[in-house]
Amino acid sequence: MCRITAAISARPAGARDLLCGGPKSLLAQAGAVRGRFQDDGWGIARFGARGGPAVTLSPRPARLERAAFEKAASGASRVVLAHLRDASNPGKLPRRRLLGRENTQPFSGEGLAFAHNGTLFIRDEVRSLLGGYAARVRGVNDSEVLFWQVVKMRDAYGSLGTALEMALDEIRTVWVSCRAKYPGLEAPYRGLNMFLSDGRELAVLCHAPGWKKTALLTPAWRFGTIAWRTEKGRAVFSSEPADGGPWRRMKDGELACARLSGGKVEVSFRKVKL
Repeated sequence: MCRITAAISARPAGARDLLCGGPKSLLAQAGAVRGRFQDDGWGIARFGARGGPAVTLSPRPARLERAAFEKAASGASRVVLAHLRDASNPGKLPRRRLLGRENTQPFSGEGLAFAHNGTLFIRDEVRSLLGGYAARVRGVNDSEVLFWQVVKMRDAYGSLGTALEMALDEIRTVWVSCRAKYPGLEAPYRGLNMFLSDGRELAVLCHAPGWKKTALLTPAWRFGTIAWRTEKGRAVFSSEPADGGPWRRMKDGELACARLSGGKVEVSFRKVKL
């Protein structure tokens, strides 16, 4: 499963310390555990003073593109969202079809950047409800369908946090009508850790029930539990601790919203319906 790190800062800043600056950084996680390499692509999104995100994407392993990754991690931004991909394959496609820039995260569009850790098994059913947004899906990644579902919900409800919550609600509602098509599956997804930003706000949903693996570089940390902390002028969220400092754990089914307000970053949490 993929790895994600995001930071929102009161002033434009880099995030090299988290992305490539130490032995537990996102780049270090890319090749940390043999058999669990994050080799299916990487991407870093940054927001400038105006407009949507600027996204650097590569379908190659980050551990083999250290210079390019470090260069992309150097840019200053109020919000930075970075992703390492370990491709899931709910459609059982040939591996060559899973890769490519069009399937690499973060996804972007409509002023948003988005990253997902997990697998959406009912990709086709969710896509069938996208309406006009379905035409914007370019690849075969289930996470891209999830992204456009979230965009649909943002456009309908106006709030990033509500968009993530309503996407989850729709997925669970659709599952009631289609679960008979998926014998042996107990849920329509395995992990819905979602990160969403418009450059002024960062919304993070932690929902990864049932994973029993440990984190790549923090053995005491359960895989799928999002780590977070606030520090002077910055809030950080990560799939697992990205350095040796103090981190707190999000709870399953918890939604975090970090906003820029009055030159500060304000963070709030609420429980969503599961």
